[in-house]
Amino acid sequence: MFPLFNRFFSKGSLQRFGLAGGFNTLLFLILIEIFYAFLDESYAPFIWAASWILTSYVAHYIHRWFTFDTTEPVQKTIPLVAILYIIGMLGSTWTYVEFLGILTIDIRLIALLNVLLWGAFTWLSMRILIFKHSKVTTLHTIPTMQEE
Repeated sequence: MFPLFNRFFSKGSLQRFGLAGGFNTLLFLILIEIFYAFLDESYAPFIWAASWILTSYVAHYIHRWFTFDTTEPVQKTIPLVAILYIIGMLGSTWTYVEFLGILTIDIRLIALLNVLLWGAFTWLSMRILIFKHSKVTTLHTIPTMQEE
């Protein structure tokens, strides 16, 4: 990658996760819209869960390659990510249905709110438990006198 990009978006950072997650979420939301083109809103929990499962596999490889600096073997990360995504799918489907029942905003805004909530949970879980990214990350660095 480009040095300036890496300076502002270091491996393992929430910023880098957000960029990758934004791409993954775009795929997820496109898939939801495709489902809604064929099914009505009464299928919302099914649509949410099916879209989550289908895009989770792609997300694993994007986060492994782009977001985190890991030496963990794929044979180890795939089952762990599967467990995380199953927890996320079940939890996010439950919160999505709950939000649908208590919030009176557009269904797509509820989806976005839910994605942001579960995205934070996923980032922390991946960073600490799955990819074991331990490098300290910052938004930027300020050169010291010795570096100049």
